[in-house]
Order: sequence, then C-alpha cells, then structure tokens
Amino acid sequence: MTELQQTGKGTNRVMPQAEPFAYSYNIHDIVTIGSDGYLPELEPFRVDTNIQKPTIQVRIGTPRSLKPGEDKKHYMRYRELFGHLGFEVGIEMGNPVNVVASPSLRLSPHVLYTNVIEPLLRWTFVKKGYALVHGATIGFGDKAYMITARTDTGKTTTLLKILAYQRRDSDQASFLSDDMTIVSPTGLAMAYPKPLTISYHTLKAVNSDTLTFSERLTLPFQSRIHSKSGRRFAFFISKTHLPAATINMVTQMLIPPPKYFVNKLVPKVKLAHTANLSGMFIIERGEGGILPMKNSDAMEILLQNCEDAYGFPPYEDLREFLYNDNGVDLREKEHAIIRQALGEIPATSIRSSNLDWWHQIPTFVNEAVSHDISAAFRVETTPRNRSNKQPESVKVQSRTADV
Repeated sequence: MTELQQTGKGTNRVMPQAEPFAYSYNIHDIVTIGSDGYLPELEPFRVDTNIQKPTIQVRIGTPRSLKPGEDKKHYMRYRELFGHLGFEVGIEMGNPVNVVASPSLRLSPHVLYTNVIEPLLRWTFVKKGYALVHGATIGFGDKAYMITARTDTGKTTTLLKILAYQRRDSDQASFLSDDMTIVSPTGLAMAYPKPLTISYHTLKAVNSDTLTFSERLTLPFQSRIHSKSGRRFAFFISKTHLPAATINMVTQMLIPPPKYFVNKLVPKVKLAHTANLSGMFIIERGEGGILPMKNSDAMEILLQNCEDAYGFPPYEDLREFLYNDNGVDLREKEHAIIRQALGEIPATSIRSSNLDWWHQIPTFVNEAVSHDISAAFRVETTPRNRSNKQPESVKVQSRTADV
C-alpha cells in the first residue's frame, strides 16, 4: 500500500503506507490498539473498523536492536536464549507506542496479551488519567463494589456464585470485571470483561453445564498446569537463568489456560458498562471474621495486590522502562488516581475458612439481594439425599430490588 507525499522541491514521491492491522480494539474510547495478532482477552472491545492511528500498535516480526546513540528510555528490546524463535519483544515509547513481537508470540496469544500488552495498558491508562486496578467488580444498579484479594484466593468463584443467583429480570446484580477494573479519579468503575480463568473447583461451585464435553474433559488437566502450584513453579523458574518467558509461551501454546467469558459460565448474566464505586471488600482465607477497615489500610492492600498481579517475566526487566514517562514516575500518578477513586468509600475485610464470601458480601449491599443469596446458601449447606446428585432449586420471590 502506498501514498503520495509532497517533497520540498514540489515533486511527488511515492511513500509506503503501513498495512492495516488484522485486529482493532477500542477500550472505552480511552485507549485503542491495532494488532497483527489476535488478543483474545480484549475480544469485548474488538471493532470491525480499522483504526488509523491506534494508541498502541502491535506488529509481528523481528524486533530491532537498539540504534547507536538511541535513548534507552524510549526503546527497549527483551530477548531470551532463542531470540526471535522464542519470546522476544521490542517496545518503542511514543505516540503511538510501537510493539514488535516475535512470530512465536502470535501462536501464544494469551502470553502476548498478559505479559506484554496488559503491562503496557496499565501505564498507558495512567497517562490518560485512569487506572487499571487489580480487583473484581460487581454492580448493583448504578452502584459498584470492588472485591480485591491476593491471586488464587477465590475472587472468581465468589463473583460467579453471586451472579449465578441473580439472573432474573428483577435482579440488579451485574458483571463489570473479574480480574482488572478501569477506574477514573471521580470514582467511576468501567467494565473490563476479560475471560475468567477457571478451575475444576470453580465450575463445580457454580454448577454450570455450559461447557462442552471436550472442554470438561480437558479442564482438570488445564487447571493443574495453570493452578496456584503451577504458577508457583513458573515463578521459581523465573528466578533461575532459564528462559522463563519462552517456557511459559510454549506451555500456553500447547496447553492454553481455561479461560471463558462470563456469559458462557453464567447464561443470562447481566453486563454493566459503568457504575459508581460505592464499597470495597478485601477477602482473605483464615478464621472467620468481618471487620470494617480504615480506608487507608484497605488502599495499601489494594495497591499491593495491584503490584502482585504483575511480576512474571519479562515484567521485572520492563517495569522501570514502562513507568518512567520522560522523567515522570507514573507510579505516583497511578496511586493518586486510585486514591481519588476509592479513597472515600467504605471498606470491609471478610475472612473465611470455608470460602463463603459470596454469601456474606450481599449483606452489605442490599436487603433483597441478601435475602435471596441467604436462601441459596441455606439450600447449598443443607445435607442432601445421596440419591439426589443435583442441588435443590432455590425458590425466591420475584421482586425488584432498590439499591
């Protein structure tokens, strides 16, 4: 593809024009992405029109070397033992941000997104005045409640179980996000509906029969590879001199993580676009207890959880390059945005040894919702006849809940 460009001598010169991107994504009209490779986590934001000047451009190819005299603050290449045959990426900061990922990463799209694009998005949102926060968010009417926890605590199961019992037309519970939420300084939570990474335990918890036979068959194996113990082993590898990012890329290429969108796991679930942050829950495993928290303490936990969400290679090598914006430390700006967004809302700590946060959270939200969830909880905890393998149906009155 070519275009004509006027030269200084008044003649026209034929200039090459970049090929259109195979995939385009528009995230709430804040950040746009053009990519040669498919980014499955961003499917809800995919648009059919080719974006001419995306905020982030992702090309598949061989990342270039640093040019002589080039400022390392503007370009960085990360490569491992196998070069462009393995995990290799080049990032050039600017407007737009230009990313060149090795061809192998096209075949491992979850790694391309999680280990390259999402860290870039985190700091790009900060430059735009927003923050990408590590927390699940559920809406009730126009109010949003954030649930934050350490990775693998049980956010996903908690969220799914609440939503599973809130699917009537009269119910107001809605899904905004499971893992990351975009927040504005004004306290507006914006949906970030990535697919949920589930386990066999998660599927049993919501009693979902929406997965195909083959999906159910492979889920236990996928869950084992991508479980907490699997990630712990991966982090151990990252501390060695082994090519950890390449090993992760090949593993996920061969055994993709069990990721499914919420409406597949919970049919008829309501999806919200935005809602106003009205409360925050910190869920933890341990002896039962519900305590109100100082907002400042809750903020420290949230910020630490946000940082813990990253860390797998190549993030440690890229982090300083990403959060330095022409001498400005974007970490301070990110913290300021998050504190403005959530600094005044009530926070509650809920500790549980039997993982029943889904039953306790609604008591702080709405009386009608709490009534329905409590009814479901009683049914689930009532001993059943062994001959009946299916849980009893939960009978609740049809009502419109005011939030």
